[in-house]
Amino acid sequence: MLLRKINQKQALLAWHLFVEKMNAAQPLVERRRKHSDGSEQVFFTRTKLISGNVKDTGTRIILDYIKAYEQSVCLGFTPEHENDLPSLFTNSSKLSDMRSFSERTMRNHISKLRKLGLISGYQFHGTFHDFELWISPEIIFADQNQCKKMHPKAQNFNENFPGITPDCTNFPLNVSFETTGNLEKKSTTVDKGVAAQPGAVPVGDGQNGNAGNTNTSNTGPQRAGKRAKERLERPLAAKKQATGAGGAAAPAKPSQNPVFLSFVENFWQYAKTMLYPGYDFDETHDKLAKNGIWTGVYGSFRIDFDEKEWEGYHAECMKRIDLAEAYYRKRPDKYPPMPYAEFVSGSGYFDRENKFGFCKTHDWLVQQDTWSHQRRVSDALRRARSDFWLYKEGKAIKRIQEKSPVQLFEYHRNRISKLGKDALQKFYKQHAPVQES
Repeated sequence: MLLRKINQKQALLAWHLFVEKMNAAQPLVERRRKHSDGSEQVFFTRTKLISGNVKDTGTRIILDYIKAYEQSVCLGFTPEHENDLPSLFTNSSKLSDMRSFSERTMRNHISKLRKLGLISGYQFHGTFHDFELWISPEIIFADQNQCKKMHPKAQNFNENFPGITPDCTNFPLNVSFETTGNLEKKSTTVDKGVAAQPGAVPVGDGQNGNAGNTNTSNTGPQRAGKRAKERLERPLAAKKQATGAGGAAAPAKPSQNPVFLSFVENFWQYAKTMLYPGYDFDETHDKLAKNGIWTGVYGSFRIDFDEKEWEGYHAECMKRIDLAEAYYRKRPDKYPPMPYAEFVSGSGYFDRENKFGFCKTHDWLVQQDTWSHQRRVSDALRRARSDFWLYKEGKAIKRIQEKSPVQLFEYHRNRISKLGKDALQKFYKQHAPVQES
């Protein structure tokens, strides 16, 4: 039995229309407003059953499920029956990072989406393990005809969409206006939602994604990738400046270390699965791609890194594949160029000369690390403020309350000092050393 293909555009459209349909089906409530001149205006409000935040969380889960579904297909998943579908392994912490929510809020969103029917299956595996979930087939496999039936103006919505029967009524009162007759259309509240979480997916086309120009001078631990990028670009700049016989001489070719060969092989197999799932590369094309990765991504391994540093750089390159995959998954109208140059030299996706190719993902990774570090600093400072306040009120947990004021100050200072000088300066501004009387 073959798995059905998912049309991401149609699936997201189906979810959008489902939300619009459910919100439009809510009853109108008459409201009256008195103006300063004594006149009275009658208007009608409609409570939203599905808020913008819950809708965006559903969209995020759909995208993650499609990615997990396609990975399962590539790995040879075979359904045993018609309703046997791959699952998405995830957790509230991972999803909350993508949506800039607390884990409790994310758990509430998941509960609402289960009651709405978007999440058709849920399997809990313990507090410290990922849970499994499945998306409703009516959403994930929706076609154009189903989307037409799901339009808010369509009739008999529950008959056209029997797989989703929402029974949840405990939703936030996000209000939007509806007017009748000759009443002027107005709006009292705007559902602003939340800003897109920048840590998980690169924003825009990545051309302005350089995270080096941040407000803080400390962007967390030093990364091998930053050093590698700087050294990889030096011979490229020298090559452009060299002219004629007086140009820079080509350095000697390093020996093909088996570890380096395994890095390139591992990188290409993962990139081929994530970025080129629909391509069938033969042996010649595989060789061309690996040559481009060897020189463009790893700089022919000419940098004087030790084994541990090369392993760290390789791990970062694998993360950059995930960032590139997320970028193209969110933009179905775009696709990565071929991994090697076909017509113009240096135009391959992994070529160093292609400044808008894979090398751009380095800036995305730096930006992601910067945001992640800033979030850790904010959490540490918030925890310190909470402990100091609870300690003063005598309500802190036992191991905190047993400390002296100086010990408590040193405890948090040592924790925050690991996050860099900027974090420590912020801590000093918030809390001065406390001396025992």
